[in-house]
Amino acid sequence: MYKMMLAALALAAAVYWWWPAPAQQNAAVAVPQQDSPVSNGATTVATPVTEPLQQLTALLLSPPYSQPVTAANLAQTQAATVAAVTVPQDDGSSWQLALARYRFSFPEPVQAHLQIEGTAPALLRYQLRGLDQQLYASGVVAADPTGQYVLEIPGQADFPAELELSVESEPGLGALARLSYSQPVAWLAETGALEADDTDLLIPLQLQVEKAGLYRVQAVLAMEQPSARPLAILQGEFQLEAGRQPVTLRAHYSVLPEQPFDALLSQLQLELAPPRPGDSTGYGRPLASAVALGDFNPQALSRTPYEPDAHAQQSVLLLQQLSR
Repeated sequence: MYKMMLAALALAAAVYWWWPAPAQQNAAVAVPQQDSPVSNGATTVATPVTEPLQQLTALLLSPPYSQPVTAANLAQTQAATVAAVTVPQDDGSSWQLALARYRFSFPEPVQAHLQIEGTAPALLRYQLRGLDQQLYASGVVAADPTGQYVLEIPGQADFPAELELSVESEPGLGALARLSYSQPVAWLAETGALEADDTDLLIPLQLQVEKAGLYRVQAVLAMEQPSARPLAILQGEFQLEAGRQPVTLRAHYSVLPEQPFDALLSQLQLELAPPRPGDSTGYGRPLASAVALGDFNPQALSRTPYEPDAHAQQSVLLLQQLSR
């Protein structure tokens, strides 16, 4: 029975997810911190449930392009954090090296924070190398009496995809963390005015595309007050040519509040599908901060219920049978 449930979950997930998001990896891994479920105030979104089968059923019954925020996907609405690399030193001190994020994008600087518990060294050196040990940047950081250091290394167009950041005060005393650095294949150039289209809020975006291909675009729609509350995870697939290209994300009325609200766009992810098997995925430049989209009145939308497609309905039936 357990194996059947796992198989059903895999089948349903295959229906729901168009294209899997990249896994974080290596020594310094992005670890999203998941909090309690967030309510968005919309009348048609039920309180998040805790059972995996019920959570997946709810997602399958929602428009795949406009997923409500639940306990199951709340982590996707938050900026990923990176677990600090903790290294006990021979002199009895302990070093904690934490990257600002795992994946950086040109021209972003590589940022890291180092905290030292114990004797603070008089001098701290850093080196940024490729996995082939080619040196791309190095420097010296003056000692901080509190034992804390902030590193900011300017980005370079020739940085390889995988890098190692090492810090040391003398041979045998130091720490190392791996990171990813990408040359962005696309980025957000500007946003357009919000529009109503039957049951959906339309969010027009203009992307600057450096490499043509099939793009997966995902973003979080939030309401500015209170406290940038996330409403939905929006996603779509677009075949884009190089240059300035328009794309439109859609938010179903069921994920929106009833009253007019000021909309925000955050956590934008632009992923270029590998053109051939074995090629790497291309990544776009992330947003530096949430983007204000303006105000919108959800009463302008039709309240026609969403109808899942045949594949989603079949997966829901299978999940219901297994949950009995």
